Amino acid sequence: MLYVFAIHFLVFTWLAVKRKRLASALAAGAFFLLFLAIGVRLRLPESYLMGIHSYWFLRIPAWGLAVAGLSLGWRQRKNKEKA
Repeated sequence: MLYVFAIHFLVFTWLAVKRKRLASALAAGAFFLLFLAIGVRLRLPESYLMGIHSYWFLRIPAWGLAVAGLSLGWRQRKNKEKA
């Protein structure tokens, strides 16, 4: 999974730079946070912060970025179809 997230991060970063789309940048950010979360989970599986596994502090914002990126991409596509 670590490599999958790393590859997706690189692809979406390249797409964000090439197409200059915020939705791709948000997706790249989500994959980067997921990459970090898996890395923390593999390296420090028993690390806690305030009684919660440390990797959750990376996963939850990643979900937020993913939802924001998907909704923004959906909205851009919907507006493009109307035009």
